[in-house]
Amino acid sequence: MGLDYVIFHGIYTVPLAVILTILYGPFLIRREIYEIATLITIAVVATIPWDSYLIRNHIWSYASDSVIGYTLYSIPLEEVFFFAIQTYLASVLYCILTKPLVLPIYLRSSSESQSRRVRQLGQAFLVAAFAAGVALCHFAGELTYLGLILIWVSPVLLLQWSISCAFLIALPWKVTIIPVCIPTLYLWFADANAVSTGTWTIENGTKVGYQLWNGLELEEAVFFLVTNIMVVGGLVCMDCVFAIEEYRILCSKESSTNFSLKLALKSVSMFVGSALFQGSLRVDLIFLYHFCRVMDDLVDGDIAPDYDARYWITQCSQALDAKFNTPTDQQVTQTSDNPTISPRHQVLQSALDQLPLSKLSQKPLYDLLRGFEMDLDFNAHHGSFPIHTEADLDMYAYRVASTVATLVINLVYHYHSSESHRPSNDDQSHRERLTRAGIEMGKALQCVNIARDIGRDAAINRVYIPTSWLAEVGLTPEDVIRRPASKEMYVMQEKMLDYADVYYWNSRAAIEELPVCVRGPVRVTVESYMEIGRVLRATRTIRADGEKFRLSLWRRLAVAWAAMGDRPRKIG
Repeated sequence: MGLDYVIFHGIYTVPLAVILTILYGPFLIRREIYEIATLITIAVVATIPWDSYLIRNHIWSYASDSVIGYTLYSIPLEEVFFFAIQTYLASVLYCILTKPLVLPIYLRSSSESQSRRVRQLGQAFLVAAFAAGVALCHFAGELTYLGLILIWVSPVLLLQWSISCAFLIALPWKVTIIPVCIPTLYLWFADANAVSTGTWTIENGTKVGYQLWNGLELEEAVFFLVTNIMVVGGLVCMDCVFAIEEYRILCSKESSTNFSLKLALKSVSMFVGSALFQGSLRVDLIFLYHFCRVMDDLVDGDIAPDYDARYWITQCSQALDAKFNTPTDQQVTQTSDNPTISPRHQVLQSALDQLPLSKLSQKPLYDLLRGFEMDLDFNAHHGSFPIHTEADLDMYAYRVASTVATLVINLVYHYHSSESHRPSNDDQSHRERLTRAGIEMGKALQCVNIARDIGRDAAINRVYIPTSWLAEVGLTPEDVIRRPASKEMYVMQEKMLDYADVYYWNSRAAIEELPVCVRGPVRVTVESYMEIGRVLRATRTIRADGEKFRLSLWRRLAVAWAAMGDRPRKIG
């Protein structure tokens, strides 16, 4: 009886698992927990017969003074634990890397000729690997262990490849290669140390005898590589199935729409918390923000003079009228490659086609267009600055931000109306109260945006600070355009952030009344914006070069981690 193997876990596996759990735990969603638990179960059950055979046939062994002594089918319990924790480590790393992905985007038809050829080549290779393993075991000797590895892994990899080949190839290479390579290299290092200290041993006569480096046998290197490939392959298979189901649900709910998730790819980065929402809700949120991005580019982009921008607002309004006044089953998608339709018309029509209008209220969409119109009312040459008072500021913030918050709540209730934090969650009055809180929070976030973008807005001759506020410190909008980073403007920035804080604290508690699965992502979105305000307040930053102020990646991750764990930071 000994503790060498236990000490091995205490040094190499358990601390790393604890660190990953602490770092990623707040972001784990129910589906990922089920996936990891299922995969660990499969890994343990599938490995026990094979590992037991190796030990009973003296292909490898454990020194009696390196293990506690309790076994399962001749396998030390420390080894059984190793099956589970290796699977866990690779699985968590895979989940971290795939978190930003919208999985249905990567679905491909397995019947396509190129995909079919690749799948068949992979299948042929794995069948050949299995046959090679059988041959190596038949001749026995030094290639026995390597042959047993090939016999064991080839059928599993063949099944995984046959199920998810097209999906696997479509995924970004980093999300599959990194979860294989990093755990493999780490376990190579750990295994070499364990073999060198005699914790376990591959018997002479069943191994090639070649070491990649001191202590790392060739067979062990192959073992850890292929087992990590199996772990990632299993997760890819499960994600492929979930992606197909998600795609099916979305298509069935919007049957008249030419469903194309690719259109929303660029919009993922718009929404800080989008990677943390789940399933169809997440996809619809991306479509919503894709629409907002398209309209912002058409109305406020460099390509559009004022008259052109108003044209696009009118076009969008008329298109919404047509869609809201036409039964869903009679609507016709107009995103085909029609040479008579300009590229910008196609972009707008595509965004509208993907917008889940059946789940959204009409008024916020039209009010959002009115917000774009307010942006066009600025005219520095004619002294036109439409934000005169706090009432004007409130109206603008409602139109460009609170409307989006209301639409988000529409989608949340569509998908999660049956989940309740309290008995009145489904009552209309409770929904209206949460919507009002969302409107206030939208104003808070927009005020933070205004405080952040004082310099950027001045560069395009816009001033969103109320004229009445400026007058209190002896300024005019023209003064702000000339000197956006004057000491008086830091006072205005502070006042705008204070204004945002009032709305934030009035509505912050309502987040905890949302369905459980959306509270964390909403907190992340809100706190990410409010953290910008906290940094601006602490550093007194106004960028006069026209560039957008951004938080560092690590700070954004820290905010997200705290928000998902329900540990919001206080202002101060």
